[in-house]
Amino acid sequence: MATIPKNPTTFTLLTISVIFLCLSLISCAHSEDGVWIPVPKDTSALGKIDHFIPEADITKFRARYLPVRDSIFRMDPKLVMPLSESFNKAGLIDILKDPKSVGIRVYYALKPGGRGNQFRMIMVGVDEQGNDLYYTKGSGAAAQAGGKT
Repeated sequence: MATIPKNPTTFTLLTISVIFLCLSLISCAHSEDGVWIPVPKDTSALGKIDHFIPEADITKFRARYLPVRDSIFRMDPKLVMPLSESFNKAGLIDILKDPKSVGIRVYYALKPGGRGNQFRMIMVGVDEQGNDLYYTKGSGAAAQAGGKT
C-alpha cells in the first residue's frame, strides 16, 4: 500500500511538476490540421466599421430583396439571381490567412450559364490601403491588384 509522506521531498515535488507539465503539453496538442490566422491591428477605414447585423435585421433585409429580385427577373428572364451564395471555410481562410489581408471585398458579377447569365458574388482579399489581393487556388499567397502569384 502506498503512503503519502508528511513532508514531500524536493525530488517528489519535481517529479509531480514534470508529470503535470507533460500532461499539459500533451493535452494542448491538436491532432487536426488547422490554420492560425493573425488579426493585425487595423487602422484603416475598413477596420473601424462594425459589420455586425442583428438576425432580425437580416430577416427584414432578405424579405425586401425578394420582390426586387422577382421584378428584375420579369425584366430580364435570362438573368439568374440566387437567394444566397455560400463559400466554404477553406476558401475564406485562403483569403484571410495572408498577413496583408485585413478583410474581404465582395464584387458582383455575371457568369454566363446554360439558362442565362448568373448573378454571382466574387470575394477577394483587401489590404490596409484598400487594394485587392488576388490568390492562386490553394496557394494562400497574395499579390497586389493586377499582380501575379
